[in-house]
Amino acid sequence: MGVMAAAPVLLRSAHAQRSNPPALLAVEAGHYRFLPAGQVFCAGVLPDEGHEVVHALLNPWLPLAAGYTFIENYLRTLGLPMQALCGMELRVPQQMTFDAFRAFNAPYIEQLRKWDLVRGNYSAVCRTNVAPGTNPPGEASIHAFSYVAPAGRSARTFCVSGTADIDPRGSIIAAGDVSPAGMKTKLGFVFGVIGGRLAELELEWSDATHVDLYLVADVPQIWTTMLTPLGGAASRGVRFHNARPPIVDAEVELEARGVAAELTLRT
Repeated sequence: MGVMAAAPVLLRSAHAQRSNPPALLAVEAGHYRFLPAGQVFCAGVLPDEGHEVVHALLNPWLPLAAGYTFIENYLRTLGLPMQALCGMELRVPQQMTFDAFRAFNAPYIEQLRKWDLVRGNYSAVCRTNVAPGTNPPGEASIHAFSYVAPAGRSARTFCVSGTADIDPRGSIIAAGDVSPAGMKTKLGFVFGVIGGRLAELELEWSDATHVDLYLVADVPQIWTTMLTPLGGAASRGVRFHNARPPIVDAEVELEARGVAAELTLRT
């Protein structure tokens, strides 16, 4: 989940954040285009023809500074520029207030600028950022990242940023309600946002190879609730994470991607 600079603006939807920019902006050195959303995250990424999105999990997770260096070195060994980076997945120790989250994001934005991954005022990188419900890290850490590389196969790949149960005004959906009805409302909202981002990228749920759900509260009949909107993607399963969005009182986050290759990198 990404944010902007002040609480009312922090959590606008991708559509609400954009003020008539080009539909997709190019990262020429990275061989991809992105759907702009804000300073901290883009709404989604599509690789150029002949290239693909690769998803890389870190084992174990690395604190941010060490993780940044690891990614730089890894991409260098592949002969890829830093601008090939197109997705970041972070884990934080606990949920934060809007002000604390804004402070947390300031150095992250600066890091993207150092990597030349900001176009105008828009991040070119997807992001998901959650607080684990069990065994949280002692400090903000990198769980995984995505990058664009020359394709060794024919596959339709992409990534989109995670989204939380927070509306365009920065208000939590069904705030404080973790009843079955409240959680289904939250799930419906995040599925709608991610579905909208896929549509803007001219994609469908059936194009997703990975759907990741983050929540801690129990949701009776959750799979019935979830699998219907997923359509064909449901046959590939859903990865569940015992975690919450990074904002206090938020309960649900959802992300999706389409990849032909997923790696686990020993750190």
